[in-house]
Amino acid sequence: MMRLDSSASAFALALLVSLAPACAKKDAEQNAKPAETAATAEPTPAVRFAKITERKLSPTLELTGTLAADETSEVAAATAGIVTKVEIDVGTRVKKGDVLVQLDGRDPALRAQAADASAAQAMAKLGVKSGQKFDANNVAEVRAAKEAMDLAVSEADRTKTLYEGGSISVSQWDQARSRAEQARAQYEAARNGAMQGWAGLAAAQSQANLARKSVADTSIRAPFDGAVAERRASVGEFAPMGKVVAVVVRDDVLRLRIDVPETDASKVTVGKEVTLTVSAHPGKTFKGTVKRVGASLKAQSRTLPIEAEVTNADGQLKPGYFARAYVELGEADTNALFVPRAAIGSSGSASRVFVRSGNRVIERIVTLGREIDGEIEIRGSNIGPNDEVAIDRVDLLQDGADVNVAPAAGAK
Repeated sequence: MMRLDSSASAFALALLVSLAPACAKKDAEQNAKPAETAATAEPTPAVRFAKITERKLSPTLELTGTLAADETSEVAAATAGIVTKVEIDVGTRVKKGDVLVQLDGRDPALRAQAADASAAQAMAKLGVKSGQKFDANNVAEVRAAKEAMDLAVSEADRTKTLYEGGSISVSQWDQARSRAEQARAQYEAARNGAMQGWAGLAAAQSQANLARKSVADTSIRAPFDGAVAERRASVGEFAPMGKVVAVVVRDDVLRLRIDVPETDASKVTVGKEVTLTVSAHPGKTFKGTVKRVGASLKAQSRTLPIEAEVTNADGQLKPGYFARAYVELGEADTNALFVPRAAIGSSGSASRVFVRSGNRVIERIVTLGREIDGEIEIRGSNIGPNDEVAIDRVDLLQDGADVNVAPAAGAK
């Protein structure tokens, strides 16, 4: 009995000895996990902040409107033909005179050749050279008829003298006088024929010019610099005269169309500056100037239509964009809040800033206004002139995120 207890004790001791290293390894691994987690945790970002500044500015009228192209042209075919080539597609940038669509020009070219040949034939018949001034008396037939008339008139004058002297009979005088009248009639007929030939030449030249124009019209060209908004032609289809093959818009300058309420209609005049924002470019502002003010109010909405021109040389704005606009009224100055451009972030189609609250940032949705000296006007609730806004990592920050406040630019 005593021998059995000793064996059990020995076995238990050996088991404890063998398990001790594994337990120690497991405890070491568990103790190392917090250290590894702490080592791999992302550090709190360092963010610089800038104070919101306050400026005295004239008040603005906040409105909404739509951007439209300065010019829109439905480019149509001036002659009929089969489409042989389409040089453009939607969005293609074009210059004035660029070929948009090419029509088959073989038939117009043949008609032009025939018209030129008819005109050349008429010129040869009249004996007129290109650019030469027309004189019916220079036509060969007219010259011959005039010479015959002059001869017959001279002969009649001599016969009359002889008749009056009694040297010849009255019948001889009548014959000479008749020949002179016939010669005069032939001359007038020849001259009229030459004039008709000249008119026919003018008609033939006009037909030739029309035929050459038809040849030129087979190349349908851009009416001005701009972009292609629509393509309405395909290779191989027949394009009748008047068919719209493309729509071209002039978009280097856009028209911002706004309806001003009747109560504010008298405040908006030509020359007022307009600042606008669009959802497609959150955090960015654009400038314009009121160019046209409507002559009357819209009866249903009781609003006055106005148009402002907005420069769009870089092509960032597109016709059809919905815009929020701020029209300067030029009244007594009011306080406005401004932040650096770097402080503006975006959340979907909305603009936002991050306001400092201790070592955390709080998101504030704002409405953008005017831009002055690189700073943008902001409007929104829970924002004051003493607040500070983040100007680093704005697109990476989240509402309530912890930050390390870094020294402002230029601070020592």
